[in-house]
Amino acid sequence: MPAMPSKKRKTEDARPAAPGELEIGTAVLYAGGRGRIYESFEEVDQYWVEDQDTGDVVRDASGEIIDFSCADLQLAPVEATTEDQDQVCFARGGVLLLGTEKQMVKIIHHFGQSNMEERTTPQQLLAIPSRSCIDGLAKCAMQGVESGLRELAARLRSDIKVGIRVAQLKQAAKQLGEQLLKLEDYFCLASVHLPYDWNAIEAASPAEALRRRDVWNQIDVCVTAFGEAEGPLGSTNDAARKALGEQCGLEVSDNLWQSEVQTRIREQLGFRSLPLSFKDSLDFEIFPLLLPKDAVVTTIKGVLCFGEAPGAKYLDALGAQKGLEQQVQGKTVQEWQALQKEFADQPPLPAGWLRVRSRSTGQVYFFNKETLRATFEPPVAAATPVAETMPQLPPGWTQHVSKSNGKVYYFHKAKNISSYYWPRE
Repeated sequence: MPAMPSKKRKTEDARPAAPGELEIGTAVLYAGGRGRIYESFEEVDQYWVEDQDTGDVVRDASGEIIDFSCADLQLAPVEATTEDQDQVCFARGGVLLLGTEKQMVKIIHHFGQSNMEERTTPQQLLAIPSRSCIDGLAKCAMQGVESGLRELAARLRSDIKVGIRVAQLKQAAKQLGEQLLKLEDYFCLASVHLPYDWNAIEAASPAEALRRRDVWNQIDVCVTAFGEAEGPLGSTNDAARKALGEQCGLEVSDNLWQSEVQTRIREQLGFRSLPLSFKDSLDFEIFPLLLPKDAVVTTIKGVLCFGEAPGAKYLDALGAQKGLEQQVQGKTVQEWQALQKEFADQPPLPAGWLRVRSRSTGQVYFFNKETLRATFEPPVAAATPVAETMPQLPPGWTQHVSKSNGKVYYFHKAKNISSYYWPRE
């Protein structure tokens, strides 16, 4: 095993381990030092530990493997180097997408086949019945993770025993509580992540290298997507939406992200107490996003988009001031938004504008859903002040406006990918 650089570290207080938390790969403290769970026999409360420094399974003086019990072990926090203290903290956010079987089939089909040759983020998406997300989670994971991915994971970290771990998703499920188990018609969209290889570990910063070596060293079944915001001013919501788009190729409309709308969807299903967000053990704010059964699904330049149904009652929660229930030529603004595909051959409009057809004359005019202003003159985007310097897109990327929702997105023709967020290099 390649040696890791020696750094001065500080370690937060550990905490006692609880039954169900000691899965293969979990970092622990034992009487002799620090290590990770090498093998778990949870049913009989026995665990084998691999020592972090020696890389060997812990044995007694006679050479027999020591059977640790849960009471003998503490959960070890992630070690941080002193270099981390000067780094800027970015908002951490994630999303757990909850949807119907039909929606999950669309998503998994859109995601496509898993890469069996190299590590990606994520490697696979799994649709797990909500009622199985606590007690039956490990079994679902064992059945769902493809055998080829297990072989790849073993090659990536051939120095340790690699197994399937469901701790992150199980923690999320427990945060949602009994309400989750009662969502009988819904599935949780889980993501499968493989361990990093040693090249990726050694290429990372010291703190990140420790996390990749000691934390993300198993086949982890996690929430749908999670990551950090682009900058120090980004929110946890920004981080969650960015991760969902970049990692899974999914976009959920602005309205469906609104807490008022999510609350109303929960009320309609009879699960008002299902939390809107929670913090996990890695300090990510996770948003359990409930897709309504009548969500409209479209594909825009390779991104699978979920939007609200025209005239849906859960949109009442946003209030009439946003024009959601404003009647225009006998239809709501939401209904006209869904009908914009009629005008797909027309030039794109600035954000917030829709084309509307007069019932009496058939003439098309333009309506702004934010200001509620109507005009027969084609709207133009606000001019950029001459003194303002616009950032340049990375090579290969071009900017466009979606014909279906009026939002700006970015497209890379050579890679055939699109994003609603400013692209990286």
